Amino acid sequence: MLKPAHLTGVLLALAAASIYGAVPNFARMAFLNGVPALESVLSRTTVVAIGLGLVALVRGESFRLSRAAWPVFLYQCMATLMVSACYLASVQFLPVTLSVIVFYLFPVLIVLAAPLAEGRAPGLARIGVALLGFAGLVVAVGPAFENISLIGLLLAFGAAVGCMMQFFSGRMLSRHLTPAAFGSLVHIAIWPVILGLALGFGGELHLLSGGAGLGPNAYMAVALVSFTYLGGYFFHMSSVRAAPSSVVAPYFNLEPIVSTIIAVWVLGETMALAQWVGGAMVFAALVISGFLPEKEPA
Repeated sequence: MLKPAHLTGVLLALAAASIYGAVPNFARMAFLNGVPALESVLSRTTVVAIGLGLVALVRGESFRLSRAAWPVFLYQCMATLMVSACYLASVQFLPVTLSVIVFYLFPVLIVLAAPLAEGRAPGLARIGVALLGFAGLVVAVGPAFENISLIGLLLAFGAAVGCMMQFFSGRMLSRHLTPAAFGSLVHIAIWPVILGLALGFGGELHLLSGGAGLGPNAYMAVALVSFTYLGGYFFHMSSVRAAPSSVVAPYFNLEPIVSTIIAVWVLGETMALAQWVGGAMVFAALVISGFLPEKEPA
């Protein structure tokens, strides 16, 4: 059962999930209009670094990292880099609907890993939920595996692992800095890496060079990617500051619903029966994990 003290974290998680759900669709839209996925990542990294930095400055929040905060700060940087580069890059190789199914193993990974991090065994119920989520992934991907990009699958799964790490490191880092302050610093730290990846794989920055075929829709899609992610990340990190990761993670099951609805209705994507069944199994695992009883650490 949800504790009253965790209600704020849950509400922030639902807000983050609702906003995050639109991000991969806007990234796919930008790609279809000629903007490489990693360039969309660079744009949103820039906007988040500046936007959250301004919020922290206006509020008078400290940017000082203590010696104790540095290890977890680097951990958050690595996790955010994995999510930023891998998730949006995966939509360049996979339909949004399939990327979402693979990426949304992360709440199950969190439910399974959180008890271990807190000094207690996961229990058979949690292991069963994790297996149900993995089975759903196999069902969704299996029938058409020969037609699916392996690179895309690896990128989406890497993003799921990174997101799991992001939850835990975000909660630990919030003990030292506010979400706006550390969010800005994290995105400033990973910005040079994202720039290098964008230039390395794209050869140039199409948005700045006025690459062939870019029109108003491309710039609009990139702007939507950047500013929706800005809001989603802020609410995400605020949610894990207000409540433990294992509590808020299951409520992010709203995000794949939003992503899938937008992908089907706006982008015109379709899903095979196996993907619907597999996606439903993954979603069921997420919902069940939210109702498993919480045990106190040993």
